[in-house]
Amino acid sequence: MIGWNTETRVWASGGAGADLIKKIPNLDGTLTLATEGFTEDFGRIVHRKPLAVLRPRSVTDVQKIVRYCARYQIAVAVNGQSGSGTERESHSHYGQALVDGGVAIDLTTLSDIRRLERGRADIGAGAVWSTLALRALETGQMPPVYNDYAHLSIGGTLSVGGLGGASQHFGAQADNIDWLQVVTGTGELITCSRTRHRELFEAVLVGAGQFGIIVRVGARLVPAAQSVRSFEFSYTDREAFLRDSLAIMRSGVVNDQNGYAVPQPSGGWAYRLAVGVFYTGAAQPDVATVRQVLSAQARLESTADLSMREWLLRFEPNWAALKEAGFWTTKKPWLMMFVSTENSRAYLDTVLGELTVNQMGAGQVRISPMTSRTLSTPNLVLPARRTDEFFEISLIRVPAPDFTDTESLLEQNRRFYDRAVGLGGKRYLVGAVPSTTRSDWRAHFGDRWPDLTRMKRRYDPASILTPGQRIFR
Repeated sequence: MIGWNTETRVWASGGAGADLIKKIPNLDGTLTLATEGFTEDFGRIVHRKPLAVLRPRSVTDVQKIVRYCARYQIAVAVNGQSGSGTERESHSHYGQALVDGGVAIDLTTLSDIRRLERGRADIGAGAVWSTLALRALETGQMPPVYNDYAHLSIGGTLSVGGLGGASQHFGAQADNIDWLQVVTGTGELITCSRTRHRELFEAVLVGAGQFGIIVRVGARLVPAAQSVRSFEFSYTDREAFLRDSLAIMRSGVVNDQNGYAVPQPSGGWAYRLAVGVFYTGAAQPDVATVRQVLSAQARLESTADLSMREWLLRFEPNWAALKEAGFWTTKKPWLMMFVSTENSRAYLDTVLGELTVNQMGAGQVRISPMTSRTLSTPNLVLPARRTDEFFEISLIRVPAPDFTDTESLLEQNRRFYDRAVGLGGKRYLVGAVPSTTRSDWRAHFGDRWPDLTRMKRRYDPASILTPGQRIFR
């Protein structure tokens, strides 16, 4: 392959029409026509075929290809290739990180930890969070917010927000970034932060890949405790579960918190509240205080003491079991919404009243309280609400391998999305919402929309970046 044929709009290696072939720039890495592994994502619903894959060996490679693609109107999207070992894939759910007929960029080659010191790390955006967390633990530190699935790419997560069980205390992962190195849609390399090129910094964080490609990250670290005592409580009463979830968050007595609704084979739902209390050495966690916050309806199902490393990787057996049973490669139309505390019950009436065991498969509905006091990234749009508090309500669907009616789940997602929006809700930029229009996005971003459209024209004037999001199209 020597270049792009501007008439046929395909890569070419010479022959007739050589005068129409625009030679690709010299690269440190490779640009290949082998696109296996880049045509679908974790959701397995949307399929797109890029015409080439860039595996850069330098940031300059990314700059050169973006400039080249902007000149010839070739779409570009970073494919995070999250995962561990040889099991790599984009963890978007509805084709957001896929590109049809353009260039997919595999940033796993830009994943080095250049510096790790007290309170911060300088790391390539292609690294996964587990790499950073385990290296940081060696120095007695850890990221403030950590995902349940530990192997998501850092750059990809920052492009959508990044939530975890400690978000009640520290916000999103995007709130815990000191600086970014970004290649804009014009190929310009800019280092940005809250004090330097702030407009670009705030556009790229939770920017869905629309304004630039994150290539390096200055991530904050916090001191890591040595151990964690985990507790899991069960509920049969939804109201008691919601009240206790809010009470635990307000009390601040735990370091990590998640809640779930679990469909029951006989019908109805059971509820789980999972929390972790961090401690070091002989200083035992204050279990009595945790219990005092909860209602009498909370039934303790299990407790365990884990090292911090074990805690960070505690879901690994779950992922292995899903893979073993064939669930990992099924079509997974997730839906993640933010709904105000006062409207969450009405939304849950709709969602839990309609969902069935078959529609969820091995999945659950995550129901976790959040507070706007810890969330400061402008693009992470929050629901209309009376107080600082709201709920993240996410359909983590993992249908069985023999489930075939994915289209009905997508239609259901759209109904649930419209219901949430009607209640003042906002979406998290992960999941599958079909038939999303520019008007939907304008309504989603609200007052932020005029600034975003202006910045799109400034930083990606050829509109080549991450077309799968379909925000400005």
